Amino acid sequence: MTFEAHAAAFSAEVEFAIEQPKARIFPVHAEVADPEAGWATRNPNRALAFLFVSPRDCAALDELMAL
Repeated sequence: MTFEAHAAAFSAEVEFAIEQPKARIFPVHAEVADPEAGWATRNPNRALAFLFVSPRDCAALDELMAL
């Protein structure tokens, strides 16, 4: 009960800023383009990281499976 009284007093004294919609830091999954052909073969570690963050059935997966 004491906590509620303090919280009510605090919220009455402090003006809260209305949060504006935040800009997206990362693109939406559908907006991420597939890597160019041969990129996964040249950069297998980066390709694994790419597929971990943005899992999809693409040519990069086929190239990694062929290694």
